[in-house]
Amino acid sequence: MKITGAIFDMDGTLIDSMDYWAVVATDYLKSVRIEPPRDTDRDYLENGMKSWHERTCPDIPYEEVSKGIYGIMENYYDNNVSLKDGVKDMLEKLRAHGVKMCLATATDRVLVEKVLGQLGILEYFTAIFTTKEVGFGKRYPFIYERAREFLGTDRETTYVFEDAIYAIKTCHQNGIKVVGVYDKNSYAEKEEVISLCNYYIDKTSKYQFEIE
Repeated sequence: MKITGAIFDMDGTLIDSMDYWAVVATDYLKSVRIEPPRDTDRDYLENGMKSWHERTCPDIPYEEVSKGIYGIMENYYDNNVSLKDGVKDMLEKLRAHGVKMCLATATDRVLVEKVLGQLGILEYFTAIFTTKEVGFGKRYPFIYERAREFLGTDRETTYVFEDAIYAIKTCHQNGIKVVGVYDKNSYAEKEEVISLCNYYIDKTSKYQFEIE
């Protein structure tokens, strides 16, 4: 792989956390006595908190919703998450080859900084881009484009690392090179994910591939 820039998703790509992100929107709505709509967690993950909030619980102030959800996730991060296999070694390898790295995530900046600091990998990333700050979820390419512009790397040698099929589709449809990362929560879509990616990191290969 010839790579000069790497844009990493966080949840499900760098850390094992998708088990709870897959249910947190439902848990939050239940906590405020709202019956969760069908597919509310998928809606939340794919379209971002702001868009989800407008459709699901607009009568509750956005900042209150944000505080509630991130309070739930902060507790989860503090007690349950770990790095995915091989992540730190791979980040070290990329840095040793002079690859510029940043984050593109749907998670709030404060939580990103906290959990990656606790896990000892925050130092590898020169910037954090969040869907909340960019204003669009990962069904749109803007967060990846903004991240690559910041890195200043060539489009042909910049790769996005993602686990979620909807985000991988966004990259594929917009000519953004993408490395798919295995996560058990998207296992049913594995073959489709592989077909859309330039590279794929499965459970056994972890984060091991050769860098030119």
